[in-house]
Amino acid sequence: MFEKNIQAIKIKNPEFAEKIKGIDFDLIKDQITVAEAESQDLIIGYKGIALHSMVDPIREARAIWNKTVKSDLKKTDTQIVFGLGLGYLFKRAYLNANSRIFLIEPVLEILRFVLEHVDLSTELADERVYITDNIKDATNRLQKMYLQGDKVEFILLPAYTSLAKDTLEELSVKVINVIEGKSSDVNTIFKLAPRWMRNFIKNLPFFADFRPLGFFKDKFVDKTALIIAAGPSLVENIDKIKQNKDKFITICAAKALKTLAENDIIPDFVTFADAGGFQGQVKGVESILEKTNIILTSKSDHTAIKMKTKSKILYLPETEPFSNLFQKYSKTDPGIYKSASSISIINYFIAKTLGFNNIAFVGLDLSFPDNKLYSTGETLETTEDGFIKMEGMKSFNRTVKYTKDKNGMEIATRDDYLLFIRQFEEIFEEETSLSKVVNTSVKGAYINGMAYFGFDEFLRELPSQAINVDEMLSDSDNSVANDWNNCLKAVFNELYSQKEAINEVKEESELLINSIHKFIDIMEKETGIFLRGEKLSKLQQNVIKIRKKIMESLTLQISLQGILWEYSKNYKTDNLANKDVMLNNLKEDEKLFISAAKHSAKILTNLEESFKIMEEKTATSLIN
Repeated sequence: MFEKNIQAIKIKNPEFAEKIKGIDFDLIKDQITVAEAESQDLIIGYKGIALHSMVDPIREARAIWNKTVKSDLKKTDTQIVFGLGLGYLFKRAYLNANSRIFLIEPVLEILRFVLEHVDLSTELADERVYITDNIKDATNRLQKMYLQGDKVEFILLPAYTSLAKDTLEELSVKVINVIEGKSSDVNTIFKLAPRWMRNFIKNLPFFADFRPLGFFKDKFVDKTALIIAAGPSLVENIDKIKQNKDKFITICAAKALKTLAENDIIPDFVTFADAGGFQGQVKGVESILEKTNIILTSKSDHTAIKMKTKSKILYLPETEPFSNLFQKYSKTDPGIYKSASSISIINYFIAKTLGFNNIAFVGLDLSFPDNKLYSTGETLETTEDGFIKMEGMKSFNRTVKYTKDKNGMEIATRDDYLLFIRQFEEIFEEETSLSKVVNTSVKGAYINGMAYFGFDEFLRELPSQAINVDEMLSDSDNSVANDWNNCLKAVFNELYSQKEAINEVKEESELLINSIHKFIDIMEKETGIFLRGEKLSKLQQNVIKIRKKIMESLTLQISLQGILWEYSKNYKTDNLANKDVMLNNLKEDEKLFISAAKHSAKILTNLEESFKIMEEKTATSLIN
């Protein structure tokens, strides 16, 4: 029995299977007591605590499940079962829904005992079931699978609230964090996906003027990086930065550039990752950009891509599906790096890639010390609805929350800043290198994993650094130019090869929209039962055909991902002969193809524009 269960666990979690096998059954069996409930079903206890109802454990499991789970669960939903016991609740969760199940047993002795006596191999071998005792393991897995709109149901045996109280609380907090963080991330992705896709297409020809970050890997080993964020505390340290510029290499968020420029400081690097808004951040200080090196992502604001700078570096994020093409066609590794919702986190990844083993932050408050928003001096104000007022923006959907400073005192922050803090902490929790990370914002939010020193203390033993940044970058530039130019041609050709398929989607969607609208009009006017006909059947076949073409185009998939998600959520798959269901689905089809036609047209225009620019560059810099 035990070996059968272990083999089932081993398929998906071999390390956990070995961990369970390492527990000596003879040493733990006396900790478990077995008894019979009034219903004559077996129950167990651990260290004097009964894990099940002593009246009827099967009825108890049914009642817990029915009380907790209030709606139907889909395959993409998740049930988190905390505590196995003898398996009654786990089996109820398994039988009642076809969702994913995370089974978390915090007491390994219980699990070892149960696997010896109860055959759970069928359930444990099912691809939708994952078992662990590790909270981090479970939440990391949930992080990868969960999308906004998915349900997560938390069910547990009452006995475990006392048996593993701390573990239960930690799991609850981390699951909520995953859901909140993903909701924010997914909303941003759905909203910006079309613009990101168009930016990438428009930016691609201009990447000839760039070199990818991976080309400069470890160029600054044993040096100190000062990452400059735009928080209020930047102003307090601006003179010290200016006076000690020879002690560190500066990596500056574009939003902080104006503050530096006003104090005659030219940073070594300026980074920008947003899909838009670059001109507003650098307006009036464009001349500074010509004297520095800019780092941009492949989907950054097209205005930033074309800006005149000393040199340009390309950051390829792992969340950009086309990043792998650069790696495929470049002989020199261009580097594919983690994505992040904060430019300060991206700057940390950049500093690590460049080889800095001593990294410090300035202006990284992630809060509102002294009621200030940024180093540019805006004061914290909120609307009647509780949203933060932001200069130049009619609406800013961010609210005030609270976190702790390094002394444990509450400090005002933003809801999205809480996510940035958490992301930083997760990074440092995973960190295996010995890099020292200092935050000089001693009045800002506390980030576990950073050392907190005032700027003077950070400078105290920091020597001057004799390094010519331009020389370090130009050395790599000369050695890899031809390789990079050939890579760009190949990447563009792959992208441009989708043009014909995208055009088919555009033209066929435009034709289909009219047909769908006619059927909707007929069905809405029809008072009796609407019978299926040959024309409707043909229409549905065309819908399936064009929908398939959309899904086969990676470019359209990316641009339409928010619309496709809404479509899959609202499209009904049950009772398809019902008139109301048919009408609902036709309306969803109409919305999808209207969006597909519009997005296809914009992408085709961008591809043609980029093709012309690519031809010009191929005739000049790309053949050098």
